[in-house]
Amino acid sequence: MTGTPLPLPLRPSRAARLCAAGLLVLLGAPLGARAADLNMPVPTTVVYPGQSVLDKGVMAMRFTVPGDRLSAYVVEEGMLRNRLARRTLLPNQPILLSDLKSPDTVTAGVPTKLVYREDGLLITGMGTPLQSAGAGQAVRVRNIDSGVTIAGIAMEDGSIEVSAQ
Repeated sequence: MTGTPLPLPLRPSRAARLCAAGLLVLLGAPLGARAADLNMPVPTTVVYPGQSVLDKGVMAMRFTVPGDRLSAYVVEEGMLRNRLARRTLLPNQPILLSDLKSPDTVTAGVPTKLVYREDGLLITGMGTPLQSAGAGQAVRVRNIDSGVTIAGIAMEDGSIEVSAQ
C-alpha cells in the first residue's frame, strides 16, 4: 500500500496508468490482484488504545490498496462510528479493521446485573465482572451473594447473561 505520492518526474502519467490497467484486463490478471485507489479516513493525531478515532479527528487521504487486502481496511468514516482504537493509531496512516474494537459494555470490578433465563423462568442477581468485555463476549463474573465465580455473556444493555453449568 502506498500513501505518499512519487516525486513528480517519476510519477507515471494518468494515460500511462490507464494503459497499464487496460493491459492487465486484456492479459486476464486475476480480479483480486487489482488495486483500488481511493480516499480513506485517517487519524489527524495520535489515537491511543481505548480512545474514539472520530473524537480525535479524521481526514481523507488517498491510498492505493491491493484488491485482495481492501476488506482489511476502514474505507469510509461511517465504519468508525461507535468504535475505539485497540492499539495506537498514527496520524495520516490507514486504519485496519483489526485495530478497532467495540466499546466495553461490562467493566471489570463494577457491579453488574446477572440474568438467568430458562423456559419461562427469570432469575436476576448482582455480580462483579472479573474483566471488561464488549457485547457478545464471554466474561467471568463473581456472584456477589454466593461468592461463586461463573461464566456468562456480556449483553448490549450492560447485563451479563449466565447459563446453567
